Amino acid sequence: MTEDDQKIIDEAIRRYKYCKEQSAEVCDLALDDVDFRNGDQWHEKDRQARQVEQRPCLTINKLEQRVDQVTGDQRMNRMGAIIRPLDSANSHSNFTLAQIYSGIIKNIEATSNAKSAYDTAFDCAVGHGFGYWSIVTDYESDDSFDQEIKIRRIANSFRVDIDPDAEEVTKMDAKYGFITSLVDKDEYPDSDWEYGKGEEYEIWKDEEKVRIAEYFRLVDEKQILWMVEGQVLKVKDDSMDIREELTEKGVIPSKKRTVTGNKCEWFKLSPTEIYDRKVFPSKYIPIIPCYGKVLNVRGRDIYRGVIRFAKDPQRIYNYTRSASVEQVALAPKAPYIMEQSQLGDHKDMWENANNKAVSTLIYKNKVGVPPPQRQPPPQPSAGWISEASIADQDIDAASGMYKASLGAPSNERSGKAINARKVEGDVGTYHFHDNRAMALEHTYRILVDMIPRVYDTQRVIRIKKFDDKEEMVEINKTITDENGEVVKVYDLGQGKFDVAVDVGASYTTQRQMASESMMELIQYAPQVAEKVMPVIAKNLDWPGADEIAEILSKPPGMDEQQHKQLVDQAVQQAVAQDRQSRDTENKSKEILIKKMEAVTKRMKVMNETIHDEETLQVEILNILNDNMVSSDEINRYAIELANQISEPNSDAGQINMQQMQQVQMAKAMQQQMQQQQMQQTQGMPQAQ
Repeated sequence: MTEDDQKIIDEAIRRYKYCKEQSAEVCDLALDDVDFRNGDQWHEKDRQARQVEQRPCLTINKLEQRVDQVTGDQRMNRMGAIIRPLDSANSHSNFTLAQIYSGIIKNIEATSNAKSAYDTAFDCAVGHGFGYWSIVTDYESDDSFDQEIKIRRIANSFRVDIDPDAEEVTKMDAKYGFITSLVDKDEYPDSDWEYGKGEEYEIWKDEEKVRIAEYFRLVDEKQILWMVEGQVLKVKDDSMDIREELTEKGVIPSKKRTVTGNKCEWFKLSPTEIYDRKVFPSKYIPIIPCYGKVLNVRGRDIYRGVIRFAKDPQRIYNYTRSASVEQVALAPKAPYIMEQSQLGDHKDMWENANNKAVSTLIYKNKVGVPPPQRQPPPQPSAGWISEASIADQDIDAASGMYKASLGAPSNERSGKAINARKVEGDVGTYHFHDNRAMALEHTYRILVDMIPRVYDTQRVIRIKKFDDKEEMVEINKTITDENGEVVKVYDLGQGKFDVAVDVGASYTTQRQMASESMMELIQYAPQVAEKVMPVIAKNLDWPGADEIAEILSKPPGMDEQQHKQLVDQAVQQAVAQDRQSRDTENKSKEILIKKMEAVTKRMKVMNETIHDEETLQVEILNILNDNMVSSDEINRYAIELANQISEPNSDAGQINMQQMQQVQMAKAMQQQMQQQQMQQTQGMPQAQ
């Protein structure tokens, strides 16, 4: 083992021990929640005592229904990624590229069965407070060098440890993380398990098992950036240096900058050996936590789910129900009251009357003596029933979910009233869904960071569109445009994007709701049926609904050619209107710029020749009045110049300085005008 490898192992052992020390309390509480949810709801001492005495020890688990209610809401309302372009200069092209990113993410989720990963983590978060999933890369096939991104399910959330010092609830600022597994030592026969003995190694191995860890860490990476024709290029990092190549091609940067970035390293290791390593293609730790309720207690985050504070009322409920059943079970069975002589020769039949099902009971009749009478059966204690009812209410209060939220009937009768009561109950558990949305947002942030690093070659990939239809797209394709320049189509390395989470209903649900609403519209307004029917048919889930919509959308008596010509004419008309609108806007901008340039030139002369402030204000006001310049025009001019400065400019230095001076002068004019107007207003007589 090299010295560097030993440093990495020592670092991993030290950090893992620190994680376990910091999370010990959280894990103990969470493990107790898991056992309780699984039905272990009696204290061991009480259970053993009852079992020895052969007394009832019932577990009537009322908490699992609450967990299922929250997780069921999550499964009914899937969330998706919204990718938005940040580059205003290329907003049109980047909008299409943002759609490609969104389609790649949806395809990654579909091929990875990400729903399973999300559902498992959310179920853990609702149950005991925390769950996880991770992002990995793998080769597309055994005979390919192209890699793809996958989302991996983590069934056991206690296998994961993330930097305890990270502040963000998504742990996006974490510096390291672990995913560990206990395996048999026989699986690694060449490893020396005797190496490394001490307290810090105890949590890594025992007599039969050894802990194998996936260790992620972020390390600093020096990067050199160049500004070339308005675009930022990374020309050097730890893995590449293209400065000399660009210089030979005549590329001269207008600006240079050295920054310190993050590089994620992955190791598969044990306390004695590193088995594998690689650079993970992201600047984030690819482990995503999904938390339940988070409470910071004395500087340490404590995570909990629905179970934690409902355990005591659940125990009370189990005890009272067990006691009530025990009381009824141990009470003597309802006896018969009769005179002794009425038994006659049928004593055996009467002694077994409470044990056997007999059709008739025969007795010896005595004159003047009534027939045998059964006494009333024993009744359960009203106190136990009352305590069980109170405990049931306490479970509702502790879990934040009441009967209406669980589907139980209540006093409400109308649909709106029932939904309103259910929404009130959902508010008590909304933090689970909100934390899930933040976890998904961080997942999409990592994927956006990884996509250009993983999908970096020319290839054909499958994307899933918003309506779940699939399409094959060729990315990073190099072509020669009409000007003879070599460009890339769908270059995933271009553009900047941010992410959001779509928390609305799924596309299928939206289609169903839309079709139902439009059908109601037709009932109240039949005259719009002919125009709306194609749209309704398109939103229906029938087989062949799209073909029906296409047939309905054609005007009567119009063949395919005529319909195509009509559509082409509409498209051409829309394009012409858009071009005319843009031309009008550009002419308006040109007139404004010429007008303001003339004003700023005169202002500059006034500033240089007039040194008296009051006289200068009067002259500026005269200039603005002569040219009929409004405050709105000054604002528009300032915005226009600011936009010009933000655009890439080959002569950035001097031109940008001149433009900045013009902006400052425009703002100064606005301030001078406002001051002059205020002075004039203050000098006006007040109305009586």
